[in-house]
Amino acid sequence: MPSLLTYVGIPIALAALAYQFLSGPGSRAHDVFGLGRALNYTSHTCTPIPELEACEDMYLHHASGLLYLACSDIKGRLAWTPAVDQLDVTGRPNTDYLAILDTRASGPFASRITKIKPVSFTGTLNVHGISVFEIPAQSSELKPTLRIFLNNHRPPIDPVTKTVLDATKVGANSTFELFETTLGEARMRHIRTYVGDAIRTPNRPAAVGPDSFVFTNDHATKVGVTRVLDLLFPRSDVGFCDKSGCKIAAPGPYTYPNGVVRSSKYPNRFYVPTTADPNIRVFELQADNTLSLIDVIHIGYPTDNLTVDEEDNIYAACFPNVPKLLAKFKDPYNKHSPTTVLKISKNQGHDKFFGKKWNVEKIFEDEGTGMSGATTAMWDQANKLLWLSGVSSISAVCKL
Repeated sequence: MPSLLTYVGIPIALAALAYQFLSGPGSRAHDVFGLGRALNYTSHTCTPIPELEACEDMYLHHASGLLYLACSDIKGRLAWTPAVDQLDVTGRPNTDYLAILDTRASGPFASRITKIKPVSFTGTLNVHGISVFEIPAQSSELKPTLRIFLNNHRPPIDPVTKTVLDATKVGANSTFELFETTLGEARMRHIRTYVGDAIRTPNRPAAVGPDSFVFTNDHATKVGVTRVLDLLFPRSDVGFCDKSGCKIAAPGPYTYPNGVVRSSKYPNRFYVPTTADPNIRVFELQADNTLSLIDVIHIGYPTDNLTVDEEDNIYAACFPNVPKLLAKFKDPYNKHSPTTVLKISKNQGHDKFFGKKWNVEKIFEDEGTGMSGATTAMWDQANKLLWLSGVSSISAVCKL
């Protein structure tokens, strides 16, 4: 016979869970989904870059000012974005590309953009995240070599019949691709494809070396109704790949890990945001290529991709209102989603001695007209500009 404790304890536990989810700041409803969140728009001027649309991710080569973007087209993203369960293979875009924008040149944006042509690559390319490992030039007369890691959401193909499978049943056949190029070159040579069971629902790579990288799996499964649980519970993980193969490096589980980035000061340190948790987790890569969790930074927002500047300040492209974001994913031409960008830096103030290790500062917030649903925010210190791109948005550059 159930005890009185059972009768009383279960309702109390459920009430406590509901309170944690549904109450104000500090609750999942507020901090993750943005319900009841007050938005305080910052003063800024944004200029759209219509030539660069559906660029989910980007990388800035700070020394040269060359901005590399992984782009598609908005209509194609509506059909084929596995991360948000858009799995219409017939509408999958076949013109995804990597672009270079010269941020220090003058003139119209169109005259400053170069599309990079893949060579020695015969497969399909559906880009998502990007990370770059720089190999320094041998002399001042030469340019550095860039190793470019891209995750590639290929359509599923039957290995025997070579026919396209139903992606809504089996998911995308995602891989990582490694290309090599010279800084600023309009071609990139394919080096290798990374495949394996660990690459389940890959989101973004973070280069470790010329052949190795850390990556996140944003969901526990490729398809199915249980994917909705990834917005509520920790179910996924972080991986590692090198030439010998890929493995899960931090099994967690973690809640919807997203756009991981490598520290610009500490080579073995990686910052991992989540889209269903208001925190950034800090990992240290070990000698055996596993990842150890060393810190958790509470920022109060769900995040897509992180970037870092040369001082290792972190910039987080955040979603202050998830219902509006989901509406934009479904109707990107007519719906707007607010964008928030946070700067996270090491606390150098006196209160660092009392446990405050990090400063979290809002540097940009827009109702969705200057920039709608940004998935990556890149601070350009040389130009004092904020570059913003989005998986189903027109890119923009903003003066703060």
